[in-house]
Amino acid sequence: MVAINIEESKFIEDMGLLMEKSGGSRTLGRIFGYLLLADSPRTLDQIAKDLLFSKATASLTVRQGLVIYLFEKVIIPGNRKDCYQANIQTWIGSMSDQINMITAWNKVIDQCLGFLPADNKAAQENLREMKDYFNFMIWYLSDIEEQYERWKKGEIQEN
Repeated sequence: MVAINIEESKFIEDMGLLMEKSGGSRTLGRIFGYLLLADSPRTLDQIAKDLLFSKATASLTVRQGLVIYLFEKVIIPGNRKDCYQANIQTWIGSMSDQINMITAWNKVIDQCLGFLPADNKAAQENLREMKDYFNFMIWYLSDIEEQYERWKKGEIQEN
């Protein structure tokens, strides 16, 4: 068992709550937080023991995390058990997914605006306001990956 101190425990619990607020399970967030803090990949046995989960809960949750690429399986030479670590690249790629989702919302709104009667002023106003916001977000985020690379190189400074 890895000794988890009070601050780490709070971080793990906070990640669980944040994941729950984001639409995932608290358990998924707790394991993600735990793996972010881990100094090496962890087995299901270690995850279950350290987080006081049943092995079945740890297994189910890790499988969910693998499906959404939040975790990745790691092979460690000489270790017969599968090990897992947090997949940080998922967060970087998720912004592209968000842009694609905003674009999809925008397309559906365009379709509706195409058939909505002009005299339905309230609906027209609602949809145009949403479309305006989505257009802004698409424009604003259009070069986010390039800007992130510049940020990592130190070309862009924080305020």
